[in-house]
Amino acid sequence: MEGHRFFLEARPHYESEQAIKEVIDLYLKRLNTHLSHITKRQRTNSPDLAFVKRFVAMDNTLQSKLTIGQYLLGLQDAISHKQITKTSPVASHIAEIQQKLIKQYNRITEGEDITIVINKDWLNSMNNAINPQFSELGAITSDSEAIADIPPVMVPKASNLFEAMDSISEQINPNTFRLDGAFGEFLGDLERFELAITIEGDQGSGKTRFTYQLANAFAMLGHRIAIFSLEIGRNSDLIRRMKADYLLPQNQSQVFIADTLPEGMDSIRNAAKQFDVVIIDSWNKVGVSSLDFDSLRKQFPNTIFIVIFQRTTQKTIRGGTAPLYDAGINIEVVKADDSFKNNYAVTTKNRYGVTGIQFGIHSQKVLNGASESAGIDPEFELLNS
Repeated sequence: MEGHRFFLEARPHYESEQAIKEVIDLYLKRLNTHLSHITKRQRTNSPDLAFVKRFVAMDNTLQSKLTIGQYLLGLQDAISHKQITKTSPVASHIAEIQQKLIKQYNRITEGEDITIVINKDWLNSMNNAINPQFSELGAITSDSEAIADIPPVMVPKASNLFEAMDSISEQINPNTFRLDGAFGEFLGDLERFELAITIEGDQGSGKTRFTYQLANAFAMLGHRIAIFSLEIGRNSDLIRRMKADYLLPQNQSQVFIADTLPEGMDSIRNAAKQFDVVIIDSWNKVGVSSLDFDSLRKQFPNTIFIVIFQRTTQKTIRGGTAPLYDAGINIEVVKADDSFKNNYAVTTKNRYGVTGIQFGIHSQKVLNGASESAGIDPEFELLNS
């Protein structure tokens, strides 16, 4: 404080008194030296240099996806709180570090380690930047504006929410399969992941018969099927006839039936752990909300659920339409007339194939092909093939 007071009092005489000029010059020289040391210490410990130092220390070391993610999250937090700004002398390095690490983060899988190798010229440039020489007070820059040219990083905390599209394998998922014969054309290439099929239709249209035909098709692939026959007792003569009409002898040992839920939803959950396919006829007899349908599908993603839903007099499914949105395939069984021979199933939604394809329940054949159901003229398709 005394030096500062002397400076203010002596400054008017700086040009006229040589002795005062020499004293003031010496005072300013020592003050600048002192301040430059303080500034240097402050810059050395600043967040921007600290992050560059951490990145330089990664050179030729193994780093996990978790470690890289934590570094990026910390870097983005410092940028968002304006601890790192575009006026920083290492702003260009920060931007390049962020860009390169985000790219690596999106490429590596969970639990994988990669070796970080930094280009020598860039490494030397960063080493020079993190050991700056400040010779004057003007070296201190303002951090009033955040780094605008560094894009925000989208790195999920712990859960790895997002995955870059270019990291998804181009190979066909091994869980993809196709049912044999007419059912393969009807449903397309299915994927055994959270696969659920809803079936609805008017009374007497053939919904239960259709599910037994589906059970046989899945058994043909070696799947084990559990049927919860909650509408018809398993000792009913109708069940015996459906077994004879729709389940091939070699497939019958793959299909199991129960007509009660002694433990409620837990009976279905236990079956989902043991069987490849679970058929429920019908959901309305389970006694739970239709909202539980999706949670069941999510809880057992490798189990295929085929569920019949009863309709109201307004021809909407009882309990709410949420299952129609959650399921991958919605099938309507249509009662064409009283003969049953003309009844058919039609896909009203199919994430795996073409909608609108009709499957004859009596004939067990596709009644219209994919191009016909989609409204494509076969001759036009041929001319443009």
